[in-house]
Amino acid sequence: MASIILSLILVVVTLHLVYLMVLDTNLDNLFPGTLYMPYSFLSALGPLIYFYVKALTNINFNIVKTDYWHFVPVTIEILMQVFNILYGIKNNQIFYNTPFYFYGSLILYFWTAGSMFHYINLSLNVIGKHENWALKNFSNLRDITLKWLQKSIIYFRLLWIIWVPFIIVFQLFFGLQLQYIYIVLALYVLLLALTYLTFWIGLEGFGHAKTMAFRPNIGVKENKNFGSLSQSQLETYIASMERFMKKDKVYLDENLNLREFASLLNLDPNLVSFILNEHIKSNFHDFVNKYRIEEVKSQLYNPAKNNITLLGIALDSGFNSKTTFNRVFKKMTGSTPSEFRKNIESSTKK
Repeated sequence: MASIILSLILVVVTLHLVYLMVLDTNLDNLFPGTLYMPYSFLSALGPLIYFYVKALTNINFNIVKTDYWHFVPVTIEILMQVFNILYGIKNNQIFYNTPFYFYGSLILYFWTAGSMFHYINLSLNVIGKHENWALKNFSNLRDITLKWLQKSIIYFRLLWIIWVPFIIVFQLFFGLQLQYIYIVLALYVLLLALTYLTFWIGLEGFGHAKTMAFRPNIGVKENKNFGSLSQSQLETYIASMERFMKKDKVYLDENLNLREFASLLNLDPNLVSFILNEHIKSNFHDFVNKYRIEEVKSQLYNPAKNNITLLGIALDSGFNSKTTFNRVFKKMTGSTPSEFRKNIESSTKK
């Protein structure tokens, strides 16, 4: 479903770019038929981005009948274009010269801007919840995190904040006249930036969709009965979890997740999640990576490991990417891995 929605987003953006190119290059003079069909479906972009994010974060997501109302604005947008085209044909006018086109376009851009900001905010909220869920359930986030999409959507929103007011002012005060060459160039730079970002999201999205589609369904739900556990029971569980991590070193498994960890302990994953969040005051991601960092530090203090690269040590300790390792190490120790190693080498020479 995510790939289908993403494809629709790319089609909408491409069609609008073609629509503007046809108008600005006077291709309609060579191919008059190109102006007798709707090209703009911008009102669909906001809902499509929102549903794409939902499809990425929920492998069982489907657009149902109750979701169709999100596409009422794009239906109105299409009907407005059809009316404009028919009005132009009846009055022997090109549709963009009709009185309805000027005001209709302004209304469309205002509406699209508001719609985009609304749905982008909804999308960012969904991504935020997904990231919290990932931290509670996975020790490594490389194939799970949607930080790449979060940043892209924020940039997308910024470009829209610039582009929409720009084109509205251009239409109101300059009448979309091509003789204002610098303004037209600036407009196309912004449009190409939006198009480039959209297609970059597309390329990233098609790549991530494969890994997200096979994501284990390991989400846990809060069980209120755990609140009745005694302090001694909780301490026993916590001691068991910590002893298991130190003795069996399960953190060396780079794909370790909450459900697998709970299964190895013969505990309910909901219980493990409850203990981590409410009593250890940590999410699963930080809990596991704490032991991985200790493993890295232990290897760095071992003279026999001096010839092994930092990345090699990180991979041997359960990390699966250099970026994640550097970020987690800095967060937990206050220094970078290279700085930490240099400090050890300096202290041993004294």
